[in-house]
Amino acid sequence: LPVGRLRGGTRRTAFLFGGHTLKGTTRKTSSGAHKKTHAAGESDDGSVPEQGSKAPIDYGEYGRRGREELRANLVTGFPKFVLVSAACISIAGLRDFFKFYKSMKHGGAFKRWSDLTEGDKSGKEGHTGEPTIIYDVKGRVIATLSSEAVRLKDVAPAVWQAIVASEDHRFFTHKGVDLRGLLRAIGSLGKMGGGSTITQQLVKNLVLSQDRTVSRKLAEIILSMKVEKRLTKDELLEAYLNHVYWGHGVYGIAGAAASYYGKTPKELDVGEAALLAALLPAPEALSPYANPAGARRVRNTALARMAKHGYLNERQAKRFADSPLPASLALRPPSDLERSTGLEFSSVEHTSAYTGGRGVPRLGRGSAAPYRAPFFVSEVLYHLKELFQGQDVLAQGGLKVHTTLDLALQERAEQLVLEDGLVPIRGEDKGEAALVAIDPFSGGVRVLVGGREYANSPFNRAVLAKRAAGSAFKPFVYLAALQAGMINPSSLIQDEEVVFDVPEGEEPTYTPMNYTRKYKGTVSVRECLVESLNVPTVKVAETVGVAKILEMAYALGITSPLPHALSVSLGSCETTPLEMCVAYATIAAGGVYSKPHLITKVRDRAGGTVYRHKGVRRLASSPAATAALSGMLRLALSRGTGKAAGLGWNSETAAGKTGTS
Repeated sequence: LPVGRLRGGTRRTAFLFGGHTLKGTTRKTSSGAHKKTHAAGESDDGSVPEQGSKAPIDYGEYGRRGREELRANLVTGFPKFVLVSAACISIAGLRDFFKFYKSMKHGGAFKRWSDLTEGDKSGKEGHTGEPTIIYDVKGRVIATLSSEAVRLKDVAPAVWQAIVASEDHRFFTHKGVDLRGLLRAIGSLGKMGGGSTITQQLVKNLVLSQDRTVSRKLAEIILSMKVEKRLTKDELLEAYLNHVYWGHGVYGIAGAAASYYGKTPKELDVGEAALLAALLPAPEALSPYANPAGARRVRNTALARMAKHGYLNERQAKRFADSPLPASLALRPPSDLERSTGLEFSSVEHTSAYTGGRGVPRLGRGSAAPYRAPFFVSEVLYHLKELFQGQDVLAQGGLKVHTTLDLALQERAEQLVLEDGLVPIRGEDKGEAALVAIDPFSGGVRVLVGGREYANSPFNRAVLAKRAAGSAFKPFVYLAALQAGMINPSSLIQDEEVVFDVPEGEEPTYTPMNYTRKYKGTVSVRECLVESLNVPTVKVAETVGVAKILEMAYALGITSPLPHALSVSLGSCETTPLEMCVAYATIAAGGVYSKPHLITKVRDRAGGTVYRHKGVRRLASSPAATAALSGMLRLALSRGTGKAAGLGWNSETAAGKTGTS
């Protein structure tokens, strides 16, 4: 193995063999040849070592000198490394600063800072904001999101005491930044809690953004120290209480007290105040509607901190810690089906089978939020933020939001989806589910259920979960062929084993099979869709072309990217339940696409209309082709693969298609 290089291009190689070291040195001559200067087994002076002895290796030449040169190179290059690193950090810091400054300038940060320092963000002037109310399509109230601003004297002292003890116990002694808390957070990498004070949180929430950047953090620290010089501690607490987020779209202490307990802020007791303070780090995850065990645990932690910092004595803290969650957060009565399974009991042995492995009962819960139709309302809140970007409309309050939801249908659908999960399939849990219903002629979403139960999982599968479409995609294939005039419902196709050439695919050929692994021979197009036959569908797709199929799917309302592959005809693509519902609604509307929407109108506190939905309608497929497909889908539901799903529906009007993946 090469162990060193001599000056002048000489390479010395040492070999270890049989306990002896054989060395050979070659020198490169000007002619390019190599001249041997030492024979193998000779020492440098030409003598032959005695038998059993080893030729010495000059470790000083090949070891110490190399280390010294490496050390010298490090000493010489380190200042350059420091300068280059500092330059890169400075460039990145300047770029981050200018990006942050631009976003703050255009985002109205200067106006928000002015409002905060002038006291407009507190309730000390007696300003009382109106709640934001969300209505269904028939004018029934779905949710009331209070944004009332209250004075500190109108809030039970236990509220701010619990928050100070839990969030920032040195609030009354620091000048905006708690250096010890900041160093503790940095040293523990956040494991021992964040280092932000109440003042910093207020500045971040009301003036800055939620970006995790160095510039934002530095601005937060500087502004926190400045605002401490302009506002008193009571004014800072007042502004914080009126604008902090308590989960489920609720901002401010007035909204939290009303939503969680049905009380005013002045009526809250110590236990209720401790629970609200404990929710602040993660209000959705710790919500008593979704995680009662976790909510009680963090409430007791908040009570212990209140005792530690002198707001309670140990006996008072223990008394409140031993009490259950307030009655306003109690579980709803179980349904007949839940009662038949024994889930009305609260013991572990009766509920452990329904915890989903996360310790939260899947059944026997309320809506898991302080309002009805939580999946729908959560999506409406998201759309409101998108509609009014840069404007804190929820915190300002006073909005009247009119939606497309039919509350009676929504709550019936929630119950059906929940109870369906109680019935196992082949002895196993069915897992999660989602359900969407749309008005085909307006695009208004009437029902939106994103899972079995919001308490168990608030993830909205109806709009976020992409699943393989399976055979539910087949109607798009037949509609493309019907519109192109290549087939009609009575056209005959041979159902047989076929190997399709796929020149652009990963595999050179594609061999689809029917679900039953059997073939029916000559069948009509109508029977192909009614019986959901795979091979004839792929034949139709090959005839009409994949490009036309994708074009039809997009026209009907699919928005997810679709693969340009022959297998897409059998649903080898991922879409959301909402997308599939929109596409089928377009077929139900005679081929007329209507853009889906949840909000129809928004009025401000003065009664002025600040948003009105403008419908988007266009012709996606010809009426004749759509009518032919609808007839085939009615048969699929009355006597085809969807027969079980069609029970109880009018066979002359109900149409649909099953899809399995």
